[in-house]
Amino acid sequence: MRLIRTVLMAAALSPAATHGAPVPAPGPANATPADAVRLYGEAIAERDPVKLGRAFQPSAIAYEVDGGTVTATYQAQWKARLAQAPEPSGPSTPPPTIERIDAGETTALARLRSVRDGRPLVDYVLLARLAGGWRIVGTLRQPDPAEDPASAAGVAGVVDDKFEADRRWDEAGLGETLDPRALVMSVEDGEFVAASVAEWRARYVDRRKTSPGARFEVTSRLVDAQGDVGMARWSFRTESGEWTDRALMLRTASGWRMAALLFVREAP
Repeated sequence: MRLIRTVLMAAALSPAATHGAPVPAPGPANATPADAVRLYGEAIAERDPVKLGRAFQPSAIAYEVDGGTVTATYQAQWKARLAQAPEPSGPSTPPPTIERIDAGETTALARLRSVRDGRPLVDYVLLARLAGGWRIVGTLRQPDPAEDPASAAGVAGVVDDKFEADRRWDEAGLGETLDPRALVMSVEDGEFVAASVAEWRARYVDRRKTSPGARFEVTSRLVDAQGDVGMARWSFRTESGEWTDRALMLRTASGWRMAALLFVREAP
């Protein structure tokens, strides 16, 4: 009771309560993946950290590859940069163009194209439908990526290696498909669930104690890549139903790797 009374008194004496300052109402939920992507574009164009927060799941990381260097920006950094950004001196930057969306009931991938500082920018976006609507859970972009058929082949090779790791519960093989910084994510009852690469390798070790490997039939797959970045979606059927994985792909010094992996039990 003492704790409750203290909290209530603190709320009553806060500046917002004292001066009657309105509390910003939450924006509408993103009803589609495209809604979240458009909000992302508005947040950048308007330098609006609030809109960025409505577009992204809070733990999402934005990766960028430029000249072989990979940088990662987490949400608090990005919001601070938007809040401190100066007013643009020229005309406003047009929003990114959605070139492709591959969406299921709960997860989606999108490829965006825009121009930044006079350079074309390709942005691959991974999204999940959570209890509060669609949110971006990861992005991977590159300025002026080169068109190279070998990029798509490299992404497809990672998917094949993931299949092989699953068929033997090979934790080392799984580790070679994932960048060490990657998150392995899912959605359960509208809630976002994530674990590290080390945790998933440990789960493969546990599974191998009771099963020689996963049995599944691949039903479909999609690969899209440009330069050193890309995305992939693959679906497969097991005894428990149909599953769909979607991933952002990154070329590293050690080869192509998943920068983020999102899986759910559903058709593509």
